Amino acid sequence: MFEHHESSQSKATILTTKLENPTGYGRVVRNEHNGVEKIVEHKDASDIERNINEINTGTYCFDNEALFEALAKVGNDNVQGEYYVTDVIEILKQQNDKVSAYVVEDANETIGINDKVALAEASKIMQRRINEAHLRNGVTILDPENTYISAEVSIEADATIYPGSVISGQTTIDSETHIGPNSEISNSIIGEAAHIRQSVVSNSKIGNKVKIGPYAHIRPETTIKDDVKIGNFVEVKKSEIAQGTKVSHLSYIGDASLGEEVNIGSGAVTVNYDGSNKHNTVIGDQAFIGCNVNLIAPVTIENGGFVAAGSTITKDVPEESLAFGRAKQVNKEGYAKKLMNKK
Repeated sequence: MFEHHESSQSKATILTTKLENPTGYGRVVRNEHNGVEKIVEHKDASDIERNINEINTGTYCFDNEALFEALAKVGNDNVQGEYYVTDVIEILKQQNDKVSAYVVEDANETIGINDKVALAEASKIMQRRINEAHLRNGVTILDPENTYISAEVSIEADATIYPGSVISGQTTIDSETHIGPNSEISNSIIGEAAHIRQSVVSNSKIGNKVKIGPYAHIRPETTIKDDVKIGNFVEVKKSEIAQGTKVSHLSYIGDASLGEEVNIGSGAVTVNYDGSNKHNTVIGDQAFIGCNVNLIAPVTIENGGFVAAGSTITKDVPEESLAFGRAKQVNKEGYAKKLMNKK
């Protein structure tokens, strides 16, 4: 448009397009020589003018001196009682100044956004373009109409994106990785052949052949190395998890460093917050953390350490040692029956 404006030596150039339904838009009225005569707003247009389908997109190039001189002559004698910048075009024409139009063939390039409905339409257009580009680059998107990928995202060929997934920010996804269905990935690096199902990953690095989900939450500043499993209802925050480790279900790992081939049992928690400060938990290679274990940070479980289920650990566990911290079990025979009788 700018090149056309300069080469045509126009005082004003209007960016226009043609719509099947131009309702609501200002119409571009041309003269018998196909030159631009004026722009008339929809509410001020006659029935004949409303049949015109070439519309003003609201984008212009002006000779600035001609623009400022014409603006001083703009009045508000119209249905709305408003001052229309479009009146400048008619003023320039009356002065015999040259006014041209540059027609955009793809009307989607010029869509006006005046409310949330129009914004949703524009977003849909961009969504379709982005998804088509990934499809042509070899990415499998099973349902493009229900997959939302932002423009900054990079996805390698042979990755698969399932419906309901939202991928945004500076995210890169390697080949053979499967995302979704219904996963949310933002500003993260996802390695090759990873599987992330019904989960949220943000501001994190995920290695190769990692399995996450369903219903896992990987919070910022987390690094997960190759061949790690993060199972259902697991939350990981600001932690590093080394190769081959498994956190299979119902656990919280926060401000922690886990070595290789560690097994975290169901319900295990790194208790990282004392009410004032966050503290770190370190778990060495091939350690075993039983179900429903509380690791009260700061604490270290050295290589090969074994923590029995149901324990609350407040002291470091030496290498290849067994640790348990349970209250002594007491059985009072027949006492449950007495309680039920009271009820």
